[in-house]
Amino acid sequence: MTAQDYHFSIRYKDFEYSVTGDEAFITRHEEVASSYLNKLMSEKQTAQATAKPSFPTANAPITPTYTEPKHTEETKKAASSDIDSEQKNDIQAFLEELPIGSEWQYTLAMAYYLFKHRQQQAFTAKSIRKQFRDARHNVPNNIHLSIHTCVKKGYLHESGLLDLQKNYEITEAGIQYVNELVTNKAFPESKPTTGRSRSDRREKLLAFSLDELNLEHNPNPQTLERLEDQALSILYIYKRELDFMYLSAQDVYDILTELFSLSHSPKAVQIALSRSRPRVEKIKVDGQMNYQLTPNGNEYMEKLLESQYHEE
Repeated sequence: MTAQDYHFSIRYKDFEYSVTGDEAFITRHEEVASSYLNKLMSEKQTAQATAKPSFPTANAPITPTYTEPKHTEETKKAASSDIDSEQKNDIQAFLEELPIGSEWQYTLAMAYYLFKHRQQQAFTAKSIRKQFRDARHNVPNNIHLSIHTCVKKGYLHESGLLDLQKNYEITEAGIQYVNELVTNKAFPESKPTTGRSRSDRREKLLAFSLDELNLEHNPNPQTLERLEDQALSILYIYKRELDFMYLSAQDVYDILTELFSLSHSPKAVQIALSRSRPRVEKIKVDGQMNYQLTPNGNEYMEKLLESQYHEE
């Protein structure tokens, strides 16, 4: 290219125009290229103006689409787990509100929960056992014995068979009993005995016959050799059968000597209870020292009861 040569080049999308020459030559081609470029741009604007947007016609139905969320097995299990967890928490919260301590009372509470909150009219020992596990509560060593105690008290009754297992239903008396627990009206003997004389207390403790103590299904003090075991059996029986949550050493002495005709001194009974820790714990009520069974003590008495069954 000489000193007098010029180069002209223009590009617009697919259009490209390029020439080389002297000044006069370039000037002419600038006009040609400009005219051609203006024509291309004008055609494009006309095409855009005449183009119609694509809308559905009046007669064309508009069908909404909905994609159902996919529930994988993991999400289903997670949802089910959340429900189960809530139910378990409900059972735990329900039990925590009740002032109970005996295994038969927990068993009755489970039956009440199934009836009242799960609308389950009848149940088996197996379903009650499952409720204990759901509530993360210790399952009684002999669930059938706990149910039998409730039946004997009139709080449950048999209602036929299901898969060769006995069916049970809670009675009106059982519902009323648990309702009273919910409102904290039960367990009068669990409360301080302010103002009551010792003679009144003694009379109340001894107002029961041996039959009412259900010795067939409880450790019998008369068959136990050690004084410690005899004293523990009184705490166990009076809590389980009569709702006395604690007893003093004097209470235990009166019961052993009067109801069971065993010969012990008050001091010996007190020493026996003191030596029984950690199966018992001391609690002070109205300035007086009392004793109540610990979970360790309950478990120990259940084992003694099993031994008693085997001997029979």
